[in-house]
Amino acid sequence: IPDDHWLMEAQNAMDDNFPKGEDDDAQIVNIIWGVDGLDKDTIDDRWDPDDAGEIVWDNKFNPASSSSQLRLKSICQLLKSDSYANLVLDRNVKCFIGDFEEFITKEKSGTFPVPENQFVTSITEFLANDQYGAEYRNDDMIGLLDGRIYYIFFRVVGKGDRGPKSTLEPRWEKWEDLIDSLNSNSGAGLNDAFHTSLWWAWYPTESALVGDAIQGMLIACSISFLILVVTTHNVILAFYAIICIAGIVTSVMSIVYFNGWDFGTAESIAVVILIGFSVDYVVHICHAYVESHHRSKFERTRDALAKMAISIVGGAITTFGDGCMLFFTTFIFFQKFAWIVTSTIVFALIWSLVFFPALLFVVGPQGQTGDVRVFLKKVYKKYQDYKVSKQAAK
Repeated sequence: IPDDHWLMEAQNAMDDNFPKGEDDDAQIVNIIWGVDGLDKDTIDDRWDPDDAGEIVWDNKFNPASSSSQLRLKSICQLLKSDSYANLVLDRNVKCFIGDFEEFITKEKSGTFPVPENQFVTSITEFLANDQYGAEYRNDDMIGLLDGRIYYIFFRVVGKGDRGPKSTLEPRWEKWEDLIDSLNSNSGAGLNDAFHTSLWWAWYPTESALVGDAIQGMLIACSISFLILVVTTHNVILAFYAIICIAGIVTSVMSIVYFNGWDFGTAESIAVVILIGFSVDYVVHICHAYVESHHRSKFERTRDALAKMAISIVGGAITTFGDGCMLFFTTFIFFQKFAWIVTSTIVFALIWSLVFFPALLFVVGPQGQTGDVRVFLKKVYKKYQDYKVSKQAAK
Protein backbone atom coordinates (compact mmCIF):
# COMPACT_ATOMS: atom_id res chain seq x y z
CA ILE A 1 0.00 0.00 0.00
CA PRO A 2 1.42 3.49 -0.78
CA ASP A 3 2.82 5.53 2.13
CA ASP A 4 0.17 8.24 1.67
CA HIS A 5 -2.66 5.75 2.23
CA TRP A 6 -4.37 6.26 5.59
CA LEU A 7 -3.62 2.71 6.71
CA MET A 8 0.09 3.14 6.03
CA GLU A 9 0.12 6.55 7.68
CA ALA A 10 -1.33 4.98 10.83
CA GLN A 11 1.12 2.06 10.67
CA ASN A 12 4.11 4.35 10.12
CA ALA A 13 3.02 6.58 13.01
CA MET A 14 2.90 3.55 15.31
CA ASP A 15 6.29 2.30 14.09
CA ASP A 16 7.97 5.70 14.42
CA ASN A 17 6.47 6.90 17.70
CA PHE A 18 6.06 3.73 19.78
CA PRO A 19 8.67 1.08 20.64
CA LYS A 20 8.15 -2.38 19.22
CA GLY A 21 7.79 -5.51 21.31
CA GLU A 22 7.84 -9.15 20.38
CA ASP A 23 4.06 -9.13 19.90
CA ASP A 24 4.29 -6.39 17.23
CA ASP A 25 5.22 -6.76 13.59
CA ALA A 26 8.91 -6.85 14.45
CA GLN A 27 11.50 -9.41 13.52
CA ILE A 28 11.79 -12.07 16.21
CA VAL A 29 15.10 -13.94 16.11
CA ASN A 30 15.60 -17.03 18.25
CA ILE A 31 19.15 -18.13 19.12
CA ILE A 32 18.94 -21.86 19.76
CA TRP A 33 21.25 -24.39 21.39
CA GLY A 34 20.74 -28.15 21.59
CA VAL A 35 19.30 -28.95 18.16
CA ASP A 36 21.55 -30.61 15.59
CA GLY A 37 19.08 -30.69 12.70
CA LEU A 38 15.92 -32.22 11.34
CA ASP A 39 15.67 -35.75 9.98
CA LYS A 40 13.34 -35.44 6.99
CA ASP A 41 13.77 -39.08 5.97
CA THR A 42 11.09 -39.95 8.51
CA ILE A 43 8.44 -37.84 6.77
CA ASP A 44 5.53 -40.03 5.61
CA ASP A 45 3.47 -37.32 3.90
CA ARG A 46 5.36 -34.25 2.70
CA TRP A 47 2.05 -32.43 2.14
CA ASP A 48 1.16 -32.76 5.84
CA PRO A 49 2.35 -29.58 7.60
CA ASP A 50 2.37 -31.37 10.95
CA ASP A 51 4.74 -34.05 9.62
CA ALA A 52 7.95 -32.03 9.48
CA GLY A 53 10.31 -34.85 10.42
CA GLU A 54 12.09 -35.76 13.65
CA ILE A 55 14.37 -33.44 15.59
CA VAL A 56 17.98 -34.56 15.86
CA TRP A 57 19.30 -33.50 19.25
CA ASP A 58 22.83 -32.25 19.82
CA ASN A 59 24.32 -34.78 22.23
CA LYS A 60 27.30 -32.48 22.89
CA PHE A 61 25.04 -29.72 24.20
CA ASN A 62 25.71 -29.07 27.89
CA PRO A 63 24.37 -25.92 29.56
CA ALA A 64 24.90 -27.31 33.07
CA SER A 65 28.63 -26.73 33.55
CA SER A 66 29.78 -23.65 35.42
CA SER A 67 31.58 -22.34 32.35
CA SER A 68 28.44 -22.79 30.23
CA GLN A 69 26.28 -20.91 32.73
CA LEU A 70 28.74 -18.03 32.83
CA ARG A 71 29.01 -18.04 29.03
CA LEU A 72 25.21 -17.87 28.67
CA LYS A 73 25.18 -14.91 31.03
CA SER A 74 27.89 -13.13 29.05
CA ILE A 75 26.04 -13.79 25.76
CA CYS A 76 22.86 -12.31 27.22
CA GLN A 77 24.76 -9.22 28.37
CA LEU A 78 26.51 -8.94 25.02
CA LEU A 79 23.22 -8.99 23.10
CA LYS A 80 21.89 -6.20 25.30
CA SER A 81 25.04 -4.08 24.92
CA ASP A 82 25.81 -1.36 22.41
CA SER A 83 27.97 -3.78 20.44
CA TYR A 84 24.91 -5.16 18.66
CA ALA A 85 22.65 -2.12 18.78
CA ASN A 86 22.48 -2.27 14.97
CA LEU A 87 20.77 -5.69 15.19
CA VAL A 88 18.87 -5.68 18.49
CA LEU A 89 15.92 -3.31 18.93
CA ASP A 90 16.07 -1.30 22.20
CA ARG A 91 18.06 -4.06 23.97
CA ASN A 92 14.92 -6.20 23.80
CA VAL A 93 16.37 -9.64 24.60
CA LYS A 94 14.61 -12.37 26.54
CA CYS A 95 17.14 -14.77 28.06
CA PHE A 96 16.37 -16.90 31.07
CA ILE A 97 19.86 -16.93 32.52
CA GLY A 98 19.57 -13.49 34.19
CA ASP A 99 16.30 -14.33 35.92
CA PHE A 100 17.70 -17.77 36.79
CA GLU A 101 20.69 -16.15 38.53
CA GLU A 102 18.36 -13.83 40.44
CA PHE A 103 16.17 -16.79 41.41
CA ILE A 104 19.15 -18.72 42.74
CA THR A 105 20.75 -15.84 44.64
CA LYS A 106 17.62 -14.15 46.03
CA GLU A 107 14.91 -16.79 46.19
CA LYS A 108 17.11 -19.76 47.06
CA SER A 109 19.94 -17.82 48.77
CA GLY A 110 22.42 -19.82 46.74
CA THR A 111 25.37 -18.98 44.55
CA PHE A 112 25.65 -18.63 40.81
CA PRO A 113 26.71 -20.60 38.84
CA VAL A 114 25.09 -23.60 40.49
CA PRO A 115 27.00 -26.90 40.67
CA GLU A 116 26.60 -28.97 37.52
CA ASN A 117 24.96 -31.88 39.36
CA GLN A 118 22.28 -29.50 40.74
CA PHE A 119 21.58 -27.60 37.52
CA VAL A 120 18.64 -29.64 36.25
CA THR A 121 16.99 -29.62 39.69
CA SER A 122 17.48 -25.87 39.98
CA ILE A 123 16.07 -25.29 36.49
CA THR A 124 13.03 -27.41 37.37
CA GLU A 125 12.38 -25.29 40.46
CA PHE A 126 12.99 -22.11 38.47
CA LEU A 127 10.41 -23.02 35.83
CA ALA A 128 7.89 -23.97 38.48
CA ASN A 129 8.24 -20.55 40.15
CA ASP A 130 5.57 -18.20 38.77
CA GLN A 131 7.48 -15.06 39.67
CA TYR A 132 10.72 -15.91 37.87
CA GLY A 133 10.12 -18.74 35.43
CA ALA A 134 6.51 -18.49 34.25
CA GLU A 135 7.19 -16.71 30.94
CA TYR A 136 10.01 -19.10 30.04
CA ARG A 137 7.81 -22.06 30.94
CA ASN A 138 4.88 -20.75 28.91
CA ASP A 139 7.05 -20.01 25.87
CA ASP A 140 8.92 -23.35 26.09
CA MET A 141 12.26 -21.54 26.08
CA ILE A 142 13.87 -24.35 28.06
CA GLY A 143 13.34 -27.87 26.75
CA LEU A 144 13.25 -29.77 30.05
CA LEU A 145 11.91 -33.33 29.77
CA ASP A 146 12.48 -36.43 31.90
CA GLY A 147 15.32 -34.88 33.83
CA ARG A 148 17.22 -33.70 30.75
CA ILE A 149 17.54 -30.28 29.12
CA TYR A 150 17.28 -30.90 25.39
CA TYR A 151 17.44 -27.30 24.19
CA ILE A 152 17.37 -23.67 25.21
CA PHE A 153 16.90 -20.48 23.23
CA PHE A 154 17.15 -16.73 23.67
CA ARG A 155 14.54 -14.54 22.00
CA VAL A 156 15.67 -11.27 20.43
CA VAL A 157 13.56 -8.49 18.92
CA GLY A 158 15.53 -7.59 15.81
CA LYS A 159 15.96 -4.14 14.33
CA GLY A 160 14.66 -3.39 10.86
CA ASP A 161 11.48 -3.74 8.86
CA ARG A 162 10.31 -6.60 6.72
CA GLY A 163 11.55 -6.12 3.18
CA PRO A 164 12.65 -7.79 -0.06
CA LYS A 165 15.69 -9.97 -0.56
CA SER A 166 18.00 -6.98 -0.98
CA THR A 167 16.97 -5.76 2.49
CA LEU A 168 16.97 -9.10 4.30
CA GLU A 169 20.20 -10.49 2.81
CA PRO A 170 22.64 -8.07 4.49
CA ARG A 171 20.74 -8.45 7.77
CA TRP A 172 20.92 -12.25 7.45
CA GLU A 173 24.68 -12.01 6.91
CA LYS A 174 25.08 -9.85 10.02
CA TRP A 175 23.19 -12.40 12.12
CA GLU A 176 25.32 -15.17 10.61
CA ASP A 177 28.46 -13.26 11.63
CA LEU A 178 27.04 -12.79 15.13
CA ILE A 179 26.31 -16.49 15.58
CA ASP A 180 29.71 -17.47 14.19
CA SER A 181 31.33 -15.11 16.69
CA LEU A 182 29.32 -16.54 19.59
CA ASN A 183 30.17 -20.12 18.63
CA SER A 184 33.87 -19.46 18.11
CA ASN A 185 34.16 -17.84 21.54
CA SER A 186 32.17 -20.52 23.37
CA GLY A 187 33.48 -23.72 24.81
CA ALA A 188 32.34 -27.28 24.17
CA GLY A 189 28.65 -27.73 24.83
CA LEU A 190 27.66 -24.22 23.68
CA ASN A 191 29.55 -23.84 20.40
CA ASP A 192 26.87 -25.02 18.00
CA ALA A 193 24.15 -22.37 18.22
CA PHE A 194 22.08 -21.19 15.27
CA HIS A 195 19.41 -18.56 14.67
CA THR A 196 15.90 -18.76 13.27
CA SER A 197 13.27 -16.20 12.32
CA LEU A 198 9.96 -16.31 10.51
CA TRP A 199 11.28 -13.55 8.25
CA TRP A 200 14.15 -15.77 7.12
CA ALA A 201 11.59 -18.26 5.79
CA TRP A 202 10.58 -15.78 3.08
CA TYR A 203 14.18 -14.91 2.21
CA PRO A 204 15.03 -18.17 0.34
CA THR A 205 11.54 -18.18 -1.20
CA GLU A 206 12.05 -14.76 -2.71
CA SER A 207 15.59 -15.69 -3.77
CA ALA A 208 14.13 -18.69 -5.59
CA LEU A 209 11.45 -16.54 -7.24
CA VAL A 210 14.03 -14.04 -8.49
CA GLY A 211 16.36 -16.79 -9.68
CA ASP A 212 13.52 -18.62 -11.40
CA ALA A 213 12.38 -15.39 -13.08
CA ILE A 214 15.85 -14.84 -14.55
CA GLN A 215 16.08 -18.49 -15.52
CA GLY A 216 12.61 -18.29 -17.06
CA MET A 217 13.62 -15.30 -19.18
CA LEU A 218 16.70 -17.13 -20.47
CA ILE A 219 14.70 -20.27 -21.23
CA ALA A 220 11.93 -18.25 -22.92
CA CYS A 221 14.45 -16.43 -25.12
CA SER A 222 16.13 -19.71 -26.06
CA ILE A 223 12.83 -21.39 -26.92
CA SER A 224 11.70 -18.27 -28.80
CA PHE A 225 14.85 -18.45 -30.90
CA LEU A 226 14.25 -22.11 -31.77
CA ILE A 227 10.59 -21.47 -32.61
CA LEU A 228 11.52 -18.50 -34.77
CA VAL A 229 14.07 -20.61 -36.64
CA VAL A 230 11.44 -23.30 -37.25
CA THR A 231 8.68 -20.89 -38.32
CA THR A 232 10.76 -18.42 -40.36
CA HIS A 233 13.29 -21.01 -41.62
CA ASN A 234 15.90 -18.28 -41.27
CA VAL A 235 18.50 -18.30 -38.52
CA ILE A 236 19.65 -14.72 -39.23
CA LEU A 237 16.12 -13.36 -38.92
CA ALA A 238 15.62 -15.31 -35.68
CA PHE A 239 18.89 -13.91 -34.32
CA TYR A 240 17.84 -10.34 -35.11
CA ALA A 241 14.48 -10.94 -33.43
CA ILE A 242 16.18 -12.21 -30.26
CA ILE A 243 18.33 -9.06 -30.20
CA CYS A 244 15.14 -6.99 -30.25
CA ILE A 245 13.51 -9.11 -27.55
CA ALA A 246 16.58 -8.74 -25.35
CA GLY A 247 16.48 -4.99 -26.00
CA ILE A 248 12.84 -4.80 -24.91
CA VAL A 249 13.54 -6.76 -21.71
CA THR A 250 16.57 -4.61 -20.90
CA SER A 251 14.60 -1.41 -21.51
CA VAL A 252 11.79 -2.50 -19.20
CA MET A 253 14.29 -3.54 -16.52
CA SER A 254 15.74 -0.04 -16.71
CA ILE A 255 12.29 1.29 -15.76
CA VAL A 256 12.35 -0.98 -12.71
CA TYR A 257 15.80 0.34 -11.80
CA PHE A 258 15.03 4.03 -12.31
CA ASN A 259 11.85 3.70 -10.22
CA GLY A 260 14.06 2.55 -7.36
CA TRP A 261 12.38 -0.85 -7.03
CA ASP A 262 14.15 -3.90 -5.72
CA PHE A 263 13.88 -6.94 -7.94
CA GLY A 264 11.55 -8.71 -5.54
CA THR A 265 8.45 -10.88 -5.60
CA ALA A 266 6.16 -8.54 -7.54
CA GLU A 267 8.83 -7.82 -10.15
CA SER A 268 9.81 -11.48 -10.57
CA ILE A 269 6.17 -12.48 -11.14
CA ALA A 270 5.44 -9.64 -13.55
CA VAL A 271 8.64 -10.04 -15.55
CA VAL A 272 7.65 -13.57 -16.61
CA ILE A 273 4.76 -12.05 -18.56
CA LEU A 274 7.16 -9.52 -20.05
CA ILE A 275 8.68 -12.11 -22.40
CA GLY A 276 5.31 -12.87 -24.01
CA PHE A 277 4.65 -9.22 -24.79
CA SER A 278 8.22 -8.77 -26.01
CA VAL A 279 8.06 -11.63 -28.51
CA ASP A 280 4.60 -10.87 -29.88
CA TYR A 281 5.15 -7.84 -32.11
CA VAL A 282 8.59 -8.86 -33.39
CA VAL A 283 7.24 -12.26 -34.46
CA HIS A 284 4.55 -10.60 -36.59
CA ILE A 285 7.16 -8.55 -38.48
CA CYS A 286 9.35 -11.64 -38.91
CA HIS A 287 6.48 -13.66 -40.30
CA ALA A 288 5.41 -10.93 -42.73
CA TYR A 289 9.03 -10.45 -43.84
CA VAL A 290 9.40 -14.15 -44.64
CA GLU A 291 6.05 -14.39 -46.39
CA SER A 292 6.74 -11.37 -48.62
CA HIS A 293 7.01 -12.21 -52.33
CA HIS A 294 9.68 -9.56 -52.86
CA ARG A 295 13.37 -10.50 -52.92
CA SER A 296 15.19 -7.36 -51.77
CA LYS A 297 15.45 -6.60 -48.05
CA PHE A 298 14.09 -3.08 -48.57
CA GLU A 299 10.94 -4.26 -50.35
CA ARG A 300 10.35 -7.12 -47.93
CA THR A 301 10.70 -4.85 -44.90
CA ARG A 302 8.35 -2.28 -46.40
CA ASP A 303 5.88 -5.04 -47.24
CA ALA A 304 6.04 -6.38 -43.67
CA LEU A 305 5.36 -2.96 -42.19
CA ALA A 306 2.53 -2.27 -44.62
CA LYS A 307 0.80 -5.53 -43.70
CA MET A 308 1.40 -5.74 -39.95
CA ALA A 309 2.10 -2.27 -38.52
CA ILE A 310 -1.57 -1.25 -38.24
CA SER A 311 -2.54 -4.50 -36.52
CA ILE A 312 0.40 -4.25 -34.13
CA VAL A 313 -0.39 -0.66 -33.18
CA GLY A 314 -4.07 -1.50 -32.69
CA GLY A 315 -3.24 -4.42 -30.40
CA ALA A 316 -0.72 -2.29 -28.52
CA ILE A 317 -3.30 0.44 -27.87
CA THR A 318 -5.81 -1.97 -26.32
CA THR A 319 -3.18 -3.69 -24.16
CA PHE A 320 -1.70 -0.35 -23.11
CA GLY A 321 -5.17 0.87 -22.14
CA ASP A 322 -5.77 -2.26 -20.06
CA GLY A 323 -2.47 -1.74 -18.27
CA CYS A 324 -3.28 1.90 -17.52
CA MET A 325 -6.32 0.85 -15.52
CA LEU A 326 -4.01 -0.75 -12.94
CA PHE A 327 -2.43 2.63 -12.14
CA PHE A 328 -5.62 3.57 -10.27
CA THR A 329 -5.49 0.60 -7.89
CA THR A 330 -4.43 0.88 -4.25
CA PHE A 331 -2.00 -2.01 -3.93
CA ILE A 332 1.58 -1.30 -4.97
CA PHE A 333 1.84 -4.75 -6.59
CA PHE A 334 -0.78 -3.82 -9.19
CA GLN A 335 0.77 -0.40 -9.72
CA LYS A 336 4.13 -2.02 -10.41
CA PHE A 337 2.39 -4.44 -12.72
CA ALA A 338 0.87 -1.47 -14.57
CA TRP A 339 4.31 0.10 -15.03
CA ILE A 340 5.78 -3.13 -16.36
CA VAL A 341 2.89 -3.86 -18.75
CA THR A 342 2.64 -0.35 -20.19
CA SER A 343 6.39 0.15 -20.50
CA THR A 344 6.69 -3.25 -22.19
CA ILE A 345 4.10 -2.23 -24.78
CA VAL A 346 5.82 1.10 -25.44
CA PHE A 347 9.30 -0.41 -25.77
CA ALA A 348 7.98 -3.35 -27.81
CA LEU A 349 6.48 -0.88 -30.31
CA ILE A 350 9.71 1.10 -30.51
CA TRP A 351 11.93 -1.94 -30.94
CA SER A 352 9.63 -3.83 -33.33
CA LEU A 353 8.49 -0.91 -35.51
CA VAL A 354 11.62 1.28 -35.43
CA PHE A 355 14.79 -0.62 -34.58
CA PHE A 356 13.88 -3.99 -36.07
CA PRO A 357 12.77 -2.64 -39.49
CA ALA A 358 15.86 -0.39 -39.57
CA LEU A 359 18.01 -3.45 -38.89
CA LEU A 360 16.27 -5.35 -41.69
CA PHE A 361 16.67 -2.40 -44.07
CA VAL A 362 20.44 -2.44 -43.51
CA VAL A 363 21.42 -6.10 -42.96
CA GLY A 364 18.21 -8.06 -43.54
CA PRO A 365 18.63 -11.49 -45.17
CA GLN A 366 17.92 -11.63 -48.88
CA GLY A 367 17.16 -14.57 -51.10
CA GLN A 368 18.36 -17.79 -49.46
CA THR A 369 20.76 -16.10 -47.02
CA GLY A 370 20.34 -17.64 -43.59
CA ASP A 371 17.75 -20.13 -44.84
CA VAL A 372 18.11 -23.29 -42.75
CA ARG A 373 16.38 -25.32 -45.45
CA VAL A 374 19.28 -24.69 -47.83
CA PHE A 375 21.71 -25.81 -45.15
CA LEU A 376 19.66 -28.94 -44.40
CA LYS A 377 19.48 -29.77 -48.11
CA LYS A 378 23.25 -29.51 -48.38
CA VAL A 379 23.67 -31.71 -45.32
CA TYR A 380 21.25 -34.24 -46.76
CA LYS A 381 23.06 -34.19 -50.10
CA LYS A 382 26.37 -34.77 -48.34
CA TYR A 383 24.82 -37.68 -46.50
CA GLN A 384 23.47 -39.17 -49.73
CA ASP A 385 26.87 -38.77 -51.43
CA TYR A 386 28.47 -40.49 -48.44
CA LYS A 387 26.07 -43.43 -48.71
CA VAL A 388 26.70 -43.76 -52.46
CA SER A 389 30.47 -43.64 -52.00
CA LYS A 390 30.25 -46.21 -49.23
CA GLN A 391 28.21 -48.58 -51.37
CA ALA A 392 30.60 -48.09 -54.29
CA ALA A 393 33.53 -49.01 -52.05
CA LYS A 394 31.87 -52.32 -51.24
